[in-house]
Amino acid sequence: MWRMKDKSLSGLDVAKIQKNTVTYAVLLVALGAMTFFGVCDPSGQGGGSGIRGSAASVNGEVITRSEFNRAYRAAYDRYQRQFSESFDPSALRLAQSVMKELVDDRAMYLKAVELGLRASDDEVTELLIQADYFKDETTGKFNGEGFKRFLDNQGYTEATFQEEIRRSITLQKFQRFVRESVYVSERAAEIDYRLAETKLNVEYLKFDPQNIPVIVTKPDIDKLLADEAGKKRVKDYFDANAKEFNQAEQVKARHILISFKGARNATAEAAKREKDSARELAVTIEARVKAPGADFVAIAKETTDEAAGKTSGGDLGWFAREAMVKEFSDVAFTQQPGTISGIVESPFGFHIIKLEEKKEAKSIAFETAQTQIAEQILQKEKRPAVAKEQANKILAELKEGKDVSAQLTEFKLIWAETGDVAANASYIPGIGSSKEVIDALTGLSKVGQISAAPVDVRGNLYILRLKSRQQPDMSKLDKEKRRELAQTAAFSEGFAIYRALEKQVTESLESGKKVWMNPEYLALDNPRENSKDGAKPSS
Repeated sequence: MWRMKDKSLSGLDVAKIQKNTVTYAVLLVALGAMTFFGVCDPSGQGGGSGIRGSAASVNGEVITRSEFNRAYRAAYDRYQRQFSESFDPSALRLAQSVMKELVDDRAMYLKAVELGLRASDDEVTELLIQADYFKDETTGKFNGEGFKRFLDNQGYTEATFQEEIRRSITLQKFQRFVRESVYVSERAAEIDYRLAETKLNVEYLKFDPQNIPVIVTKPDIDKLLADEAGKKRVKDYFDANAKEFNQAEQVKARHILISFKGARNATAEAAKREKDSARELAVTIEARVKAPGADFVAIAKETTDEAAGKTSGGDLGWFAREAMVKEFSDVAFTQQPGTISGIVESPFGFHIIKLEEKKEAKSIAFETAQTQIAEQILQKEKRPAVAKEQANKILAELKEGKDVSAQLTEFKLIWAETGDVAANASYIPGIGSSKEVIDALTGLSKVGQISAAPVDVRGNLYILRLKSRQQPDMSKLDKEKRRELAQTAAFSEGFAIYRALEKQVTESLESGKKVWMNPEYLALDNPRENSKDGAKPSS
C-alpha cells in the first residue's frame, strides 16, 4: 500500500487532515493539470521511448525519460486531435516545446520550494484521497487496489508518483500566490473598458524598404570594392552564402505516399494497411494520376498518407539529391519535368512522383559574383533611408492638405484599412504590434487626423490616418461589471507576472549552466529530418 514517510493511505484518518477550501480547490486543479500535461496520460507511451538516459536536469534535479515520454505523448495526442490530418509535430517543434515546458516547470518548482511553498505530505495525501480518479465507484472511498493498478499501468513507483503530485500542487500554489498578489482597482478596470470598447478604423500607407527600387551606380560599386573593409564585406557575404553561388542539382516535385504497417513514420491509419494492400492501392492511384486530364494535386490531397501533403497536394518544393532517401532521389533526378513516375518503394512506403522543374548544378567564382554582391549590399544599405525620405515627404504634403495621388502612383502605394480595432489592441491587422503603433493610435482622436510621424514597425514605415472612431456605451458598465473586469484584469496581470518570473528564473539557471537538455530528445521531430516523408534522417 502507498506510504508517505510513516503514513499509509489505507490507514490514514482523513478527518484529521486540516481542511482548507482554497487549498483544496488548488489541489483539484493540480490533478486536472497533470492529466492535461500528460502525467496521468493513459497511453503510457512517449516520443522518446527508444532513447536512453535522462531527458534533462535543472539545477541538479533530473527530468526522467518517463516524465518526458508521458508529457510528449499527451501533447502529441492533444495536437493530433486538434489538427487531425494536418498535424505535423516537426512544424510545431513538439519535442522542443515539451522539453521547454518541463524545464520551466521544474525551475519554477525549485523557486517555489525556495520561497517556502512546497506542498506538504498532507496536501498530497488529501488530493489523492479526495480525487474522483481513485475512488471506488460503489463506496465512493479511496480505492487502494485501483490506485496500485494505476501505478503499475503507468510505470510509476509510489515515490515517483508522489513527487509528480507534489510538484504539480506546488506550482499551482505558486501561481495562485502570484495572481493574488496583484490588485487592479475598479477605476483602472473602467479605463481599460473604455479603451477596449472604443473602436478605431485606421487607414495606413506602408513603406516597405524591400519594395523600393534603389539605383546603385558603377562608381559606388567600384568604391566599395576598392576599399579593403568593403571588399572584406563582399567576401564575407560570398562565404556565408556559398549555396547561393555553388548549388548542387535540384528538382521540384510532388509525390503521393501510400504507407503501410511497418513503414517508417506510418500514421495510425496507414499502419492498419498491409504492404500488399498498399501496393494494390498505389497501382490504382498511379492509373488515376496518369489518366488524361487528371489533377495530380487534387488526387494527392485525397489519397496521400503524408500529413502535410494532404493540404499542399504532395508539394515537396525544391530539394537536392541528398535531401531524400536514395530510392526516391534515384527516380526523381532521372525524370523530365512534367512526367509522372511509376511506383517507387522506399522505407516510407510507395511513392508516385510528379517532377515539375529542374535546376542544373552551378558554381560561380568570387571574382564573377563580387560586383553583383556589392550592388546588393549597397542597395540594402540605402533602402531604409530612401523609404524614410519618401514617407516623410508624403506625410508633410498630407498635413498641408495637398493631393498626393501622383506620388502614391509613382511609389506604388495604396491606402489600406485595419478595420475596427480596439483602442488598446496590442495587435493591429495589416501593421503588427509595437509600442510605437499603440502610442500613435492613442494620439488619433479626430476623424481624418494623421499620425505625427511615420511609425517604424520591424523596418517598415507606416503613415496612419483615422478613418472612423466609435465611442463606447458606458451605460453597460455597471458596478458588477466593474468588479468582474477588475478581477479579470488582476488575473491576467498575475499570469503575465508569473510568466515573466518563469522566464527570468529559467534564464538565470541557463546562464549559470545549471540547465542541461538531452539533444537526442530535442531532435525527436527535427524538421530537417522529418519534414518530408521521403526525407533522409541524419546519421
